[in-house]
Amino acid sequence: MVLFGVIVGLQAAENLIKSKQSNGILKVVIYACEESSRFGNACLGSKYLKGDLKEDDFDKIVDQKAADSGETISLRDAVSFARNYLLEHADGLDKVEKIFNEVDYSLEAHIEQYELLDKKSKKFLLFEQDVLGIVNSIGSAVRVRYTVKGQSGHTGSTPMRKRKNAVDAASLIGTSIRNIGRKFEKNGLGRASQVEISTPGHNGSFNQIPENAEGLIDFRLLGENTPEKVLETFGKIKRSAERKTKTKILAKVVSKGRPVITSASLNEGLAKVCDKDKIAYSIMPSFAGQDTGYIPAKEKTMIFIPSTGGSHNPNESTKRRFIDMATRVFTDFSRSLLVEKLKDRIAVDLSSMSSPISKNAAREHIVHSPSSKQLEEK
Repeated sequence: MVLFGVIVGLQAAENLIKSKQSNGILKVVIYACEESSRFGNACLGSKYLKGDLKEDDFDKIVDQKAADSGETISLRDAVSFARNYLLEHADGLDKVEKIFNEVDYSLEAHIEQYELLDKKSKKFLLFEQDVLGIVNSIGSAVRVRYTVKGQSGHTGSTPMRKRKNAVDAASLIGTSIRNIGRKFEKNGLGRASQVEISTPGHNGSFNQIPENAEGLIDFRLLGENTPEKVLETFGKIKRSAERKTKTKILAKVVSKGRPVITSASLNEGLAKVCDKDKIAYSIMPSFAGQDTGYIPAKEKTMIFIPSTGGSHNPNESTKRRFIDMATRVFTDFSRSLLVEKLKDRIAVDLSSMSSPISKNAAREHIVHSPSSKQLEEK
């Protein structure tokens, strides 16, 4: 398996260094635990760098699969193991905490995780153009785990109006969540799904009413949608299911985050690079949460490349030419940002001289100086 974003970042940095155009400080960052499959909590690496993880979170967040098998592996345990391993095999680990103290720009590369760009790329093949996604907003996730307490009984002898079927309650919740998700999507506010239902203690018998049920809800938020609004909506759905099925439902919020708008100026810069390289692009949101949503940079954005087969399934695939395209855009755009920062630094230096010169005038002067002109031409 190739980690696309990691490869693109490393290759772009190598390209800049080899061409001697790495003026300024360029850092390639690889985030741990972007996916929530192990700990039930996504983007742990970037959350840590931002400072969103509290000290007790390292003990509260546990390996979900290990917990299901009766073993307890906390995030602290996992980090300690990884840190000890890296201390033996990697240099500079003690500097990780300081890496985001002074970051002006952040750029992340990712596969789209669906097939919209892939379908567009097939259309653009007629014009011998590939297509890239420029992400203008990043969704966040609100995850809820709930349990239903009903009452077991015989499916034949118990009157329908007297039943307290835990699965009926979970089914009502699932249907409501699906309707809410479709409404969110239509209004550009996100999506929502019930992703799991289980019946602890039920032996699979056809003649037994399930007493217990558990479910997982995944809300995806975009734009003006907030965790508070979503949880208020879920509260109404929960109370309605309790009333209709005569059950008791307890819910726990596993994680919640807020949607992020990416930098308009960086997106414009990416569009210019695409135009220059004759690459078609599509301005689009990321419904999935991303590390960029948590990175504490002054300006940030990300790019998508086409992928086939969707995501999180065995058919997922990305063509090499799209990886090469992203690397080219990553390299060119990083170069332009480094040049811009170099102009700003020299302009500030000049404006601090004794002779009266404004920062804008200093920038005008630097743009036409031989050294910066040569830098831009390179």
